[in-house]
Amino acid sequence: HHRSHEAASFYTRPWNSYDDTVMLTIDGAGVDYVTANNIYTYNDKTNRFDSHHHDFKSIGHCYQDVGNAIHINFPELKLGKVGLISREEGSVMGLASFGNPLDTLYNFIDRIHNDIYYMEYENLTDHKMFWRHKYGGYFDRRSQLYMRKNFWINFKPEDIAATVQKWAEDRVIEYAKIARKYGSKLCFSGGVANNIIINSMLTKIFDDVWIVPGPGDEGSSLGAAAFGWGKETGKNKLNWVDAYLGYNIKREVNPKEVVNYILKHKVCGIANGQAEFGPRALGNRSLIGDVRYDIKDTVNAIKKRQPWRPFGPVILEEEFDNWFKGPTNRYMQFVCKPKHDIKSVIHVDGTSRVQTVPANSRSIIRPILEEYFERTGIPMLLNTSLNVKGRPMVNNENHAELFEQKYNVKVF
Repeated sequence: HHRSHEAASFYTRPWNSYDDTVMLTIDGAGVDYVTANNIYTYNDKTNRFDSHHHDFKSIGHCYQDVGNAIHINFPELKLGKVGLISREEGSVMGLASFGNPLDTLYNFIDRIHNDIYYMEYENLTDHKMFWRHKYGGYFDRRSQLYMRKNFWINFKPEDIAATVQKWAEDRVIEYAKIARKYGSKLCFSGGVANNIIINSMLTKIFDDVWIVPGPGDEGSSLGAAAFGWGKETGKNKLNWVDAYLGYNIKREVNPKEVVNYILKHKVCGIANGQAEFGPRALGNRSLIGDVRYDIKDTVNAIKKRQPWRPFGPVILEEEFDNWFKGPTNRYMQFVCKPKHDIKSVIHVDGTSRVQTVPANSRSIIRPILEEYFERTGIPMLLNTSLNVKGRPMVNNENHAELFEQKYNVKVF
């Protein structure tokens, strides 16, 4: 399981060298709940990955379970259908910016992590049997943990979110400092690599940071294929171009018509070309908006999302330095600071989640941005995924038509 994560990030890395590269995977769990955190380097003599560290102190599961505590105890936030397990780590990350980390809660979360999410396994022959034996009522205990209203309701949900976010940042940085001993360039993967605030912190530790689009389980197919390819060919780097790998909608879109519509109606959908691989909308299956207006509530209403969720801008790559400072890339995986006051694409914490679009992009979003820039003097648009909360992304022509009809949003 983790080998697929590591392979997805390693074989798609943008640099050619490998002897200065280290792979760090931080996930919920691996095979049979044996590992959650792994550090590997590539061995060119064996064409395999050498392990330097692995354990089951699961940061991903702990973050998820504290999110479930918010989900169960504060149903008014609508993190999911009450009574079911919520998998809304992204919502928790967005909510965290509205709260403050609390020492008492931080220590409690850390104690949960040390008590429940660790097991010694080196000499075991039956991991599953040991799991049941050592922790007995593990799942019952975890359920009781995040349903205990006499504990959680003493805190504000935004403070719980801020505390678990700060706790996760600290734990990941600990592993990153270990990984730095084995390489100056990082390939980061696993579900936790979808936490863009943590990703941004890693850029201060490593010379380069690469996170493949779809670093979690959504990217395992790419990783498994890449690993098999590397094993057969003896090569260690794919010719990775971009994340437009999915279903292809072949229809002409006129950028002038799109911008005319945006300037008049402020919001529209784009469903054109090959769908994006990974969890981020990158312009081919996007809901885009005129950044000059504070349209967060409008877009959240369309998508049926919580009002605190942030929106990111998509910008012409060559214009990034004029409008933002800090880490960014073409896959919306980092946060940076704006040099402007366009509030629609600035989160409450004063950061933006920016996607840059190069001149040679295959996406229709590039000529749309160019047209919008020419008409307004602003090289960016608000960008989010073309779907409704809890529903799959618009994929094909039929989905696009249904989305337009059901939600009254023009889709080009």
